[in-house]
Amino acid sequence: MEYFRVVCAGEFSLFFEIAEWEDVILQGTLTEPALHHAALSIGALASRRYHPNVWQSTPALVFSIRHYSMAILDLQARLDGSPRSMEIAVLASVLFSYIEFLLDIDSRIEMHMQAGCSMLEKLPRRPDIIPAPFNEAGSNLEVDSSSTKYHLLTRAMYQLTTQMTSLRQFD
Repeated sequence: MEYFRVVCAGEFSLFFEIAEWEDVILQGTLTEPALHHAALSIGALASRRYHPNVWQSTPALVFSIRHYSMAILDLQARLDGSPRSMEIAVLASVLFSYIEFLLDIDSRIEMHMQAGCSMLEKLPRRPDIIPAPFNEAGSNLEVDSSSTKYHLLTRAMYQLTTQMTSLRQFD
């Protein structure tokens, strides 16, 4: 978990170009078992990728797959249709997409993104906050302390979708 906390969590802020992402990810991994297990999986896979001489491939892969499976099971148990469980599911879809990226399984990245977008559309929106829908969000948008998780999740899904669309052009 330490590797994820020190190295990987900050990568979300860099990728999504919003500093608050690191806090959202870290807070989620401390409070939600599904996100915690996903973080353990990401940490092992990222460490294996960046430091192949330190992490042997097979043990790291077995460890990461085991925690990824636990994350999925914990998420399934957590889903109850409430707005909070839907937020967690969308956040999990971001983490699961990253796991699939590290495993080099592109088709599952798209599956998690589609699921995340679908759940995001079902989240109730507060009337005092009008975030742009994920297909209209702009890039490099500044976010202040009053921003909502909904807005962060919307931007994340937009950026992931845009990046996958761009990558498909090179296939």
